[in-house]
Amino acid sequence: MRALFVALGTGATLRDAQMNESTDTIISRAYTKAARWQVIATALLALALLAFASIPAAISALLGGASVIAGCYVGVLATGGGSNTNPSALLVTLLKAEAIKIVVIVLLLLVAYKFYEGLVPLALIAGLASAALISGAGLRAINN
Repeated sequence: MRALFVALGTGATLRDAQMNESTDTIISRAYTKAARWQVIATALLALALLAFASIPAAISALLGGASVIAGCYVGVLATGGGSNTNPSALLVTLLKAEAIKIVVIVLLLLVAYKFYEGLVPLALIAGLASAALISGAGLRAINN
């Protein structure tokens, strides 16, 4: 439908398409920075646990961090590219994406708990917390 309006020469639709492309670029850049910080924090925690605790603790921390990173990725995919400009619809989309992210994280943690016999619960929670808390720092750094 949008292509039809663009073909008919409606400038507003073209401007909306350009804004959506810009928004998609900003969302992609924000996710990339947040994911980078999450991976770094999870890897550093896993290395510290490997050095001072055990291999199962390091693997548990990696599983916790990976569940948050995967959940964030699925949450970004759930936004659908941010093509809607209505504030109410945007809020609903963001809330749905957040709910999907939480469900994915919980399911991945459940899988880790169920199938990894060497699980260290405290290390799993530490990996989860480090990735979740660091994502805010990664998003804050987007303007830097």
